[in-house]
Amino acid sequence: MFRWFEKLRRGKNGQGAERELTGADVAAEFLARAGTEDRADRLPAWALLLRSPYETSRSVSSWLGGAPHAPGDFNWPNDVDGTPLHFLAQIDLASLKPEPETGARPPGLPEEGALLVFVGRSYACPVLDAHDMARAAPLALPDNLGLIGKHGFFNGEHTFTRWPIDPVAYLDSYQETGDGRPAFLPDKFKRPADWITNGGIAALEADIVIDSLKIELNQGEQFETSRQKLGSAFPDNDVIRSKIQHYALMRRRAPEVIAALSAWRDAALAKSPDDRVDAGRLEELMRLRLALRDEMQSYWPKWVLPGNADKVWEAIWRHFPQLRQGGDYGALPAAYRPFVDARITGWRRHRLFGLEPPFPNNGEDLRGQDCLISIAADPLLCTQSEHEYGMSVWCPRDRMARGRYDKGQFVRHCAV
Repeated sequence: MFRWFEKLRRGKNGQGAERELTGADVAAEFLARAGTEDRADRLPAWALLLRSPYETSRSVSSWLGGAPHAPGDFNWPNDVDGTPLHFLAQIDLASLKPEPETGARPPGLPEEGALLVFVGRSYACPVLDAHDMARAAPLALPDNLGLIGKHGFFNGEHTFTRWPIDPVAYLDSYQETGDGRPAFLPDKFKRPADWITNGGIAALEADIVIDSLKIELNQGEQFETSRQKLGSAFPDNDVIRSKIQHYALMRRRAPEVIAALSAWRDAALAKSPDDRVDAGRLEELMRLRLALRDEMQSYWPKWVLPGNADKVWEAIWRHFPQLRQGGDYGALPAAYRPFVDARITGWRRHRLFGLEPPFPNNGEDLRGQDCLISIAADPLLCTQSEHEYGMSVWCPRDRMARGRYDKGQFVRHCAV
């Protein structure tokens, strides 16, 4: 994986006299390989936003997953082992509007046609022109197409889950947004008041917090029972002292918070689940929750007391398993739909062009290259895999400017 260590020892051309590497040598080379030094601070990008499952009236011309549309004589690209690559994305080039601030268009791409993206151990990004797309139709999957699980993705299917997308242009700058979120896409889940808006979501979220506090109280009881049983033989160390302090706090403060949450949940359940919550009561409840959070050490309830939209999303998926593999979102209770719609259509880190943060655990040499497309690990698309947080295609920027995407690298973003 790190063959470049050998070249570093022998000099840049790999032919010099060997020398002992220092930590500074390795760190400097690792940073250089990320390519950030010669990459622009701001680049035009097109956010690939998942379309709402409740919006079915508009035609679909760009999508992730599923199967591509191409002429019947299209040659499905193969991986390095000779087996077919897996289709990842089809982008309608006419939908890529100029970036508003600079007027820039996607480098190297024509104004009409389609960009197709295939991945596996390698990648392929063929570009179809307008004449090709006039003859295009859905392609049948190759008979010898393997399961995407062969590459470690959490899916037993031959394809990633198909999802319509809308590309939206913006000027990408990590200096401005910090986490890569486009400035035009505010975080709809930054404050509980932004997403705990109706009785259905309020009751579901309250149950999650109540359960976490009750579990903690139960564990505290078991802990105290063990202490009393073992007496002086019970261990005495920093971890045990932390638990003693934590469970004492839970016994003292958690019942009040549970009672307030239960009353809030029962009031929400007594009304129509679509009714809006009382913003004043929610604010009062959050003050009580945050006061407990601020006293607490790093135990699990600390992360749900402030309001955890991720856990609400996970609970909805548990209650409605048919949502996996692009299931029927119409089966959801109406009260859940605004929350689900906001989760799906917001920033999910899928992007064409633009900037990509340095990969802390990868070793690819990306000098002189820019990102063509980046797709995050996303359960909606089945692009999740163990120890990874996404994937991207990189190309030399001089070739990219000429519309040549055949000499780059496919990168799996390693998390560990």
